[in-house]
Amino acid sequence: MEVTTQLARLDLSYVHGRFAGEAGVKVVVSSDVHEVAALDYVDFGIAQARRAWLTAEQVANTRTWAQLKKLMKQ
Repeated sequence: MEVTTQLARLDLSYVHGRFAGEAGVKVVVSSDVHEVAALDYVDFGIAQARRAWLTAEQVANTRTWAQLKKLMKQ
C-alpha cells in the first residue's frame, strides 16, 4: 500500500493506513513525483504515516536497499 505525498491526494488515509499496519501489510511512503518541486512534499507523507501510528518496521522503504530486496522476496 502507498501513502502518496501529493497534497491533493494523500491516497492512503491515516485510518486506512492504521488498518493496513495492524493487518501486517507493509506500506511505502512515496513522493510519486512528476516534477522536482514535488519532492518538497515528502514530509507530508511521513506525517500521514505517523498519524496512522505506522512504525519504521511497518514502512517498507525505511530499509536499506539490501533489506528491501530481501523483504520483497518474502
